[in-house]
Amino acid sequence: MTMSTPHLAAALLLSLPLACGSDDPGAGGGSTTAATMDGIFTVTNNDDDASTSTAGADTSTGEPTQLNCDKIDFVFVIDNSSSMADEQQNLVDAVPGFVDSMRTALPTVKSFRVGVVDTDAYPGLGTEDPLDGCPAEGVDCSSCDYSLGAFLDKPLAAVDPTSSCNFSSGGPFMEGAAESFPDEFACAAIVGTDGNPVEQQVGALLGAVDPAASEDGACNAGFLRDDALLVFLMITDEEDDNTDMPAPQGGSLGEPADWYASVVAAKNGKSANIVGLGLIGGSPRFEDCAALSANGKGAEQSSRLEQFLDQFDTHFEGSVCSPTYGTFFDDALGKVAEGCMNFIP
Repeated sequence: MTMSTPHLAAALLLSLPLACGSDDPGAGGGSTTAATMDGIFTVTNNDDDASTSTAGADTSTGEPTQLNCDKIDFVFVIDNSSSMADEQQNLVDAVPGFVDSMRTALPTVKSFRVGVVDTDAYPGLGTEDPLDGCPAEGVDCSSCDYSLGAFLDKPLAAVDPTSSCNFSSGGPFMEGAAESFPDEFACAAIVGTDGNPVEQQVGALLGAVDPAASEDGACNAGFLRDDALLVFLMITDEEDDNTDMPAPQGGSLGEPADWYASVVAAKNGKSANIVGLGLIGGSPRFEDCAALSANGKGAEQSSRLEQFLDQFDTHFEGSVCSPTYGTFFDDALGKVAEGCMNFIP
């Protein structure tokens, strides 16, 4: 599905707001409003509004929609190479509105965790080969700040290890329902542009969702949950390719099928419990994406990332070259809702 075919997303969003409404048999029979507060988000609907009379049913079958997830673990994989400044700001501008829209679309969600990773293990340290060891003297590269896939809780991808985004969760990830979330996300998601020019987008994702990384004492402690829908968004203007010259420089090891298998394994083999999202590049699929230029405009063809994302039953890709990302998130929200409907407890 591409951004030009958002019909399923629109149908889902139409049907979801009242799907988990009041159990009071009198609700809708004369009361002015019905408030739903099954989860972290509250939805208020006017029962007297005729426009809501068909909400709560699948528009194709007339059957009530059923949300099967009440927890979401969301991983943002953000390219921190030199051409990504505008894209990072677009993301920061759009995500709070996306979370706000979830108040309507997913009223039963009780917990919404958000983690951010970049695509370079050693941000700001100047290495040209992401597979090298620690590239600088006097730097503790055993810390989470320099571990690919470890969540970032500092601005500019921890270029200054003494800084902090002060997450209200007290952990390495954010709580999407927190009032401070927009500021926290703006702090963490501006990962800077001092990262390695050879990205490891999938390697960062696999590190983030590795169950070992969520164990007590690990870098992403407490994040990944078996009973949560896993959603990831990869935003990058370049391909993930481990054959960049001079070989074997660059990229995440393995092939798209291997990457997919690793993510599914992290969710105990339940592929239905994963939603894959991508803001990537490539023409002619995305007409607004010219070839990546020296001044950071356009994007590289990302066939391998596209192959990876397309293997997930629930997935959606949009153009990283779009001037704003609001429309992408409007459409992607329908996919998150679909994933919640298909979730296997």
